[in-house]
Amino acid sequence: MIATSYPLLLIILPGLSDLRGNVFGAMASRMTTALHLGKIRGILDKEVTTNMSMAIGSSKIPLIILWATGAIKLGFSHSAFIVLLVMIASAIVIGLLLGYSTAFITIFPYRWGADPDMIAAPLIALVADVITIPTLVYLIFFYEGHSVAFYAFTALMVVFFVSLIALSDYKREHVRAFKEVSGVLTVLALIEIFSGSTLESYSDIISKAIILSVMYPSLLDSVGNFASIAAATTSTRLNLSGKSALKNREFYFDVSALLLLTPIIGFLTNYIAVRVTNLIGYQAALIWPFILGYPLLVVINMAIGVFIAYISHRFNIDPDNVAIPTATTISDVMGTIFIVLLAKMMVGA
Repeated sequence: MIATSYPLLLIILPGLSDLRGNVFGAMASRMTTALHLGKIRGILDKEVTTNMSMAIGSSKIPLIILWATGAIKLGFSHSAFIVLLVMIASAIVIGLLLGYSTAFITIFPYRWGADPDMIAAPLIALVADVITIPTLVYLIFFYEGHSVAFYAFTALMVVFFVSLIALSDYKREHVRAFKEVSGVLTVLALIEIFSGSTLESYSDIISKAIILSVMYPSLLDSVGNFASIAAATTSTRLNLSGKSALKNREFYFDVSALLLLTPIIGFLTNYIAVRVTNLIGYQAALIWPFILGYPLLVVINMAIGVFIAYISHRFNIDPDNVAIPTATTISDVMGTIFIVLLAKMMVGA
């Protein structure tokens, strides 16, 4: 019913999941730096509330761009208006869930002596993927069954968001972060549209290699996770110690140690996809160009994550605000191109 009644939702859904992972991945990066500087002591600190309200608010512009792009493609209609309301309500609901999840995932590992930069962004992206679709589907069914209550709930969420802003303590650094995050997310939303269009253009070729369709989501997630870890680690070190931090051997050891996982993850991604493809009735085998090319793809995207953090810091832009979203979006584009090239090679197109 959702596919036929709300086709716009299906078009923008991948962008919504990526957007929320990017927004709160950046929040995790900022909070990690704040923890090192002693600005945050607990989940209920006003600094957490401020960062959470800022994260929710900074996603509004790219959300509207994603919606408008889809609406222009399919036409403005009543269902498109409902999708807009669903996006607004879900942005606040999911924002609260992801906001406190981000605080938990950064604060407690830090207290236990772990480095939040190594775990926060990938976990937040995972949580965003898990809760985004069910929340949107639930709100659609909520509207279908209780339209008046849905309108009231959406209005209540808007009021709640305004109250959250009132409880926040915005300072100059937060205003700057809001401008930087909302600006980069707007640009990245356009890049996501390009990535989706590229995938759609080659969907026929990819569909002929079923195993690539199976591997595609996990490929993007894993490569994006590596890139976000590199970006977050670099951002924190730059904010704490400046450019001299990148001359530290420990930094390169930490980043390089992650690369030891890439052959294993690449092989397992392909192997599990083979089993799944065979299970659904299609023949599949290991794709050695994928297994050999996956580590190189990760290395390139991790280097991009480090480079983006360095360049943004050099030009007086806080890397905590832009490095993770930019690195993960670029990794999505490069992962899509990688899959398209493999598909063309496998089907001889």
